[in-house]
Amino acid sequence: MNDVLLRASSFILALAAGIAVRGSRLIDERGAAALKQILFYVTLPAVIVSNFSKVPSLSSSLLTLCLMGIGTNLFMLCAGMLMTRRRPDADKALALFCLPAYNIGAFCLPFVQSFLPPLGSVAVCMFDIGNSIMCTGGSYAIAGAYLKGERAGAAGFARRLLNSPCILVYLLMLCLSFAGLRLPDAVLTLVAPMADANAFIAMFYLGLMFHLELKREYLGAIFALVAARHLFAAACAVTVYFLLPYELAVRSALVFVLLSPMSAIAPAYVQMCGGDAGKASAANSVTILCSLAELTALMPVLA
Repeated sequence: MNDVLLRASSFILALAAGIAVRGSRLIDERGAAALKQILFYVTLPAVIVSNFSKVPSLSSSLLTLCLMGIGTNLFMLCAGMLMTRRRPDADKALALFCLPAYNIGAFCLPFVQSFLPPLGSVAVCMFDIGNSIMCTGGSYAIAGAYLKGERAGAAGFARRLLNSPCILVYLLMLCLSFAGLRLPDAVLTLVAPMADANAFIAMFYLGLMFHLELKREYLGAIFALVAARHLFAAACAVTVYFLLPYELAVRSALVFVLLSPMSAIAPAYVQMCGGDAGKASAANSVTILCSLAELTALMPVLA
C-alpha cells in the first residue's frame, strides 16, 4: 500500500513541478507547445503500441467500451442541455463542453499504465476511441447545431478524427490484434523508453497548462459543473465496478476513466461557441485537483 501511495505521490510531484516551472517562466508557450507535440505524437502512441502488444488477444466484448465512450459523452451532453435550457447561450456552451469528455491521454492513461496490468491500458484505449470521436468533433457538431443551427459535414468530421495520431495508432493496433498479428520484439524494445517517459511528460504538461483563476463570479457555475460531473462519475463507477461482467483490470480501468478530469480542449470549444474560456479553464483545473484526490484515495483498492 505504501508503494502505491508513493507512486501516486510521484504523479502529484510531476504536476507540481509543471506548475512551478510555469510560474517561474522557465518554459514559454513555444516550449509548452513542443512538449504537447512530443506527448501526443511520440509518447502516447508508444504507450498504445506497447500495451496492445502485451495483451495476447482481445475479446470482442471489449469493443463495447467504444460505445460506452460515446454513450457517456452523449448522456452528459443531454444533461448539459437540460441544466441550462433557460440560461444564456454562453452558459449553455460551458455546460455542453465541460460536462462530457474525459482527459484520457494526458491524465488517465499515465495512471493506468503505472498501476494496472496491460489489459487495463487496452480497456482505456478502447473507451478512448469512443471518447475521442466526441472530443475531436462529435460534441462540437452537436453543440453547434444546438446553439447556432450549424451543420458539420461528415468529411470535415472524419478529417479531424483521422488527424489524431492516437486514433490512427488505435486503429492500427486493433487491426493487428484481431488479425492475430504481433509487432516484432525489436520494435517493442525501441518504443519502450518512449512509453516509459509518457507518465512524467503527461503530468508535467498538465502542470504547465494548469490555470486556476477562481473569480467570485465563476464559483457558482464551476461548482455546478464539477458536482454534476462527479455525481454522474460516482454512479457510473459503482455500477461498472460491481455489476459489469469484465475482468477486474478492465473494471478498475473504467473507474479511472470515469473519475478523470474534463477534456483539455474543452475551453477552446467553449470559446468557439461564445462561452467564457477563462471560466472553462478554471473548471478544468478544479476537475484535475478533484480527480487527483479521488484516484489517490482509491488507489489502494483499485491497484
